[in-house]
This record gives sequence, C-alpha cells and structure tokens, in this order.
Amino acid sequence: MAAYDKPTLIYFNILGRGEPIRMTFAACGIEYDEESVPYGDMKGQAGSKEWPFGQAPVLRTQGSTLTQMTAIMRYVAARFKPELLGSTLEERATVDALLEGIDDLYLKYIDCVYTDQLSPPARDALWAKHFNPMTAQERNGGGHLRFIDGFLERSGGPFLLGAAPTIADLFLFFALEAFSRDVCFGNRPAQIYPRLGVFQEAVADLDGLKERLASSARASLSFNGNGVG
Repeated sequence: MAAYDKPTLIYFNILGRGEPIRMTFAACGIEYDEESVPYGDMKGQAGSKEWPFGQAPVLRTQGSTLTQMTAIMRYVAARFKPELLGSTLEERATVDALLEGIDDLYLKYIDCVYTDQLSPPARDALWAKHFNPMTAQERNGGGHLRFIDGFLERSGGPFLLGAAPTIADLFLFFALEAFSRDVCFGNRPAQIYPRLGVFQEAVADLDGLKERLASSARASLSFNGNGVG
C-alpha cells in the first residue's frame, strides 16, 4: 500500500463507542494512532472545528476532524476496504439502516448502564421491552434484537447480508459482547436467538479482527466509563 496519512483516533481509555472503530481498522488491516481524550479541551471547545459536537470519539485524518462513531466507521471502510460497506447501492443502504438499528438497541443498553447501573429491575425491563422475542410487535422505538436477528434469518448467514461481512457485523458483534456479559444478560441472547452464536463465531474469525479480539490491549479496557457493564 502506498504511504498514507496515519489516522489518529481520540477516545477514552475504555471500549465504549471507540471499540467498533478500532475493530474496523483491524478488519481493514490498517494501523492508526490513538490518544486519550483531553476532557477539558473537548468540553471547553465544544462546537469548534476540533470538537464539533463536544463529544468523542473523533478521528483526525487528512487535515480533517471526523466525528460520530458510525460515520467514522464508514469513512475507514470506504478509504481502506470498501467491500465492508456492501457491494451494491442497495446493500450499502441496508448497512446504513443496520448501523442505525443496532445503535438504537445499543443506546438502550447504554442508558441502562449509565442511568440505572444495570440494576436488576432496570435490566429486566430492558430485556422485556427490547430483547424478549414475545415483545417484538409492541412499542419499542424500533430497537429490538428480534429485528436484527431477522436479517440473519433472511440472509442465510453467517453475516447480516449473507456470505460477506460488513461494518454492520462489526458493530453487532461488539453490541452482543456488551449484552452477553455476566453483569447484563449472560448467554441468554444466544440461547433465545441461536443464529447469533454462529454469527459471532464467523465474525471472530475474520482476518485482522481476530487479532484485535485476542489482544491484551483490548482485554485491559473496561467496557464503559462508569465501570458498569
């Protein structure tokens, strides 16, 4: 590969919303630098070119500052491994829809983590509304694991769009990691939705990504910033 500007990811020293970006770099086989968030600058300069939304993660690259997790994932894939975005316009639109749908579900988990510290009553309510297959037809704001599992069912797997992985698979894999930790739902998602186990095995075996998943650097990071989850 020709010489390129080495991107710099700026995020907290946790997995959080930085990890799907790290996983995208890994799946693309691309090196990058990483810096911890200077929190005072991030909030003090919120709305500036350097911190457009006063949030992390951000990616500094090619003289630009990119922000928002899924936008950064799309950029990394488009620049270094476009096939991770899908092979047709329709597939790319489906990947975009999946990223939003997975994030809808993931943010329900995040709210439970930071607002309720995954307390048993809050965790039970989260499962009942957004994970229990019996509630998929009820009001849930579009965030339900049954909807995501439906893509695996229709595609025939092992990935969300079928035989080829995309960045939506990377995000779903990470979200399932969070949901399946002992402090959250344990192995209940995989028991209720057995296609997820085959999916997770396929994603975990992707070149580049499997090295990231096995790395000691990754293992040393907490899932969330408050130590819960």
